Amino acid sequence: MVSTTGVTNTSSSSSSSSSSSSSSTSAPSCRRFTLAEIQYVTNDFDDELVIGQGGFGKVYKSLISIEETSLFVAIKRLDFMSNQGASEFRAEIEMLSKLRHCNLVSLIGYCDDNKEMILVYEYMPNGTLYDHLHKVNDTPLTWVQRLKMAIGAGRGLDYLHTDQGVIHRDIKSSNILLNENWEAMLSDFGLSKIGPINQSLSDVDASVKGKFGYLNLDYNYTKKSDVYEFGVVLFELLSGRPRVDERLEEEQYSLVRWAQKCVNKGKYDKIVDPTIRKTISSKCLRPFAQIAYSCLDKVPKYRPAMTEVVGSLQAILEQQQNSDNSGFTSKLNKYLVSATKQNTGIGMYIGSVHLTMKEVKRATQNFAPSLRLGEGGFGTVYRAKLPDGLVVAIKRAKKEHFDASRSEFTSEVKLHEKIDHPNLVKLLGYVDDGNDRLIITEYVPNGTLREHLDGVNGSFLDFSQRLEICIDIAHGLTYLHLYAEKQTIHRVVKSSHILLTERLRAKVADFGFARFGDAETDKTHVAIKVRGAGYFDPEYLSTHQLTPKSDVYSFGVLLIEILTGRRPIELEKSPEDMMTIIWANRKYNDNDIMDLVDPQMKEAVDGEIFSKMLALAFQCVAQKRVDRPEMKAVREQLWVIKMDNLRQRRKG
Repeated sequence: MVSTTGVTNTSSSSSSSSSSSSSSTSAPSCRRFTLAEIQYVTNDFDDELVIGQGGFGKVYKSLISIEETSLFVAIKRLDFMSNQGASEFRAEIEMLSKLRHCNLVSLIGYCDDNKEMILVYEYMPNGTLYDHLHKVNDTPLTWVQRLKMAIGAGRGLDYLHTDQGVIHRDIKSSNILLNENWEAMLSDFGLSKIGPINQSLSDVDASVKGKFGYLNLDYNYTKKSDVYEFGVVLFELLSGRPRVDERLEEEQYSLVRWAQKCVNKGKYDKIVDPTIRKTISSKCLRPFAQIAYSCLDKVPKYRPAMTEVVGSLQAILEQQQNSDNSGFTSKLNKYLVSATKQNTGIGMYIGSVHLTMKEVKRATQNFAPSLRLGEGGFGTVYRAKLPDGLVVAIKRAKKEHFDASRSEFTSEVKLHEKIDHPNLVKLLGYVDDGNDRLIITEYVPNGTLREHLDGVNGSFLDFSQRLEICIDIAHGLTYLHLYAEKQTIHRVVKSSHILLTERLRAKVADFGFARFGDAETDKTHVAIKVRGAGYFDPEYLSTHQLTPKSDVYSFGVLLIEILTGRRPIELEKSPEDMMTIIWANRKYNDNDIMDLVDPQMKEAVDGEIFSKMLALAFQCVAQKRVDRPEMKAVREQLWVIKMDNLRQRRKG
């Protein structure tokens, strides 16, 4: 049976499959889906749902419901032209049905109907480690993030070796996925083999597996072969370079050979990715490079066990964190002594940017008007290009509001230290020297959502683009409410605080008025000041009690704004039409649905789907919080609407 949100409870009994299901693939935790169910949740394998492609085949993102639980999944379908096949498919199912670890991707189920071979995994929203290291990225991974990812992947591999006697045989950065909290998860077990836990160096499989550049050249696949491949990943993390780079001259073509040569000559600095060079403690660089080097030893028995590797990486992380803390204290003490004598400036970094005021002025051409991006309550935002080529946005507090801006400045920095998500603008650093107060974030090049709704530069959004933007915003807010290190309430969710990338992906910005919630005890944070005229929660107005449902209300207003193109308050309209929510609700109740469609949309809009979006918006803006859905449920419902829209477009 299939529900409106996807797959419901499935059984492992009969299907139309002509292939056998007699193996140990029907473990209780691994469901067998019918092909009809998979086709439904992927809109018959719609290319618009493709999120990646590998040697096995295309990977689709979808939402499924099993019993009463909805979850996003990645659905991997075997390409009939692939050189992989039934053996890898069965191996993946058998392995992941038995393995359970926080650093291994979970298998939800599979489908083997009608000669199809399909695997259903938990969805990893932050993609692959490979993409973040080697594809164009305005906000590269920080050094501490890379260390934590190395430790996470290492722990997963250590579990396989030590507890399960499993040899992965395909360790590479594209097989390391990143979850909602940027934790590393090992994936792709199609080539894995089970060997004895106390394995010797005897052959497990003489066939050559893996990918060139990671490949262990002794051909006798043991746990130490995985260690070799993991060593390659460590050098990728350190250098930011792919395992093979055909653009480079022959002596640097192979990452392994080049990195080994640098280590042998003691030239550790040459290996380091320029984007993280300033943030690596000198006490951490050499031992990290030495661990990676030892993993690549030509003689397998001299390579360390994964338990040793993980322990060493953990020690390096602790050393780095201690160094960061002592460095912060040292810089702060130096500043406090000298600030009264001269305007030296102090720059703090959260991610990969550490700047002094002098460097900021150089990057912004002394805050040139030509580099001005916009202005808000906190101050003016400038575009700046750093010496290493990274383009950033720098928000400078207004002089006339300098004292009043401190609480907003402190809140934004404190909150940004706890959050990291692709649909949230990333904090890279900040400066506070007593005379200037700056917030440094990633640069998002396509302006604000409000500008696009206004058609600035003739750029209007069609319905499908608006729907994707709504889903992106919902992903970001769901993360803040449920998955961030500390529950966070944004407080000012509005169109001018939504930035768009070149591909029109949405990022929530401006955390100056955000507050931490208390997810564990469900206590609400009391906040006296009300922010965001036209967007704020009426129950918040009367009680001053702040909860995640306040963001849900603001999001509902934003949905109506996105659908109609109107601002929440239209001052030039008649009194009865001035408040967009009231105007829209009257039209909705009178069944004048199509009168609400923004005339600037570039494509025809299906009335039924548009009506579903409006209905969801009005649920979000319910007067009483108890009647509003959680943000996670809103996100899921938007995905259902997206699928309905795809099906409708296909029919059309």
